[in-house]
Amino acid sequence: MPQTPRVARKDRKRSEIVAIARDMFFKDGYAHTSMSQIAAALGGSKGTLYAYFRSKEELLLAVVQDVVTPQPDDYDWSAMPKEFRAWLVWFGAASMKRITTYNYLSLQRLAAGEALRFPEIGRTFYDAIAPSYQMASRFFAEAMDAGVLRRATPLQAVHEFLELCAGWTLRRVIWNIQPPPSEAEWEKAAREAAGVFMDGYAARQPRTSAKKKNKRRG
Repeated sequence: MPQTPRVARKDRKRSEIVAIARDMFFKDGYAHTSMSQIAAALGGSKGTLYAYFRSKEELLLAVVQDVVTPQPDDYDWSAMPKEFRAWLVWFGAASMKRITTYNYLSLQRLAAGEALRFPEIGRTFYDAIAPSYQMASRFFAEAMDAGVLRRATPLQAVHEFLELCAGWTLRRVIWNIQPPPSEAEWEKAAREAAGVFMDGYAARQPRTSAKKKNKRRG
């Protein structure tokens, strides 16, 4: 059912508020941004702002959800390889590129800075990205069923592979020690991570014991 003009206007206004709050939270910090400042930037009153969000905390959670909600262009599904190792490289590079966009990096910095005062940020962040990890775990499970990977917990394998991709590079980027790597640099990192991952997770063919070999020779 198509939206009515009133609902469409309300959705546009809500999106405008979230976008303004996001920019201000990322630039000035959550603690140093007030609802009055957001209302002034919006060009309206605090009453208008509170008609959409009951508190600054609720508005922040909306910003988190807006940033981490998957977008159609996050992954180029038309370029997704069929062979698992090539798929690993594709998935790893695309995931790292996604989490090192300006908004994603800013959100990670904000979540870390407010973790003690407002742990719901981290929880909302984690819950929002969990479906993407669950989706990826199905590919890992299929690789285990096909004998490409050894038996393990698929979701844990996803976490470990992405940690190999990110490593200290992501931490240095978050800490502003270095700029985000280029797409080619992330692809190189994902290829190296895939090699290390497969060394540990590749299914091994059972080896015939020396005793059995000698018995056959006799």
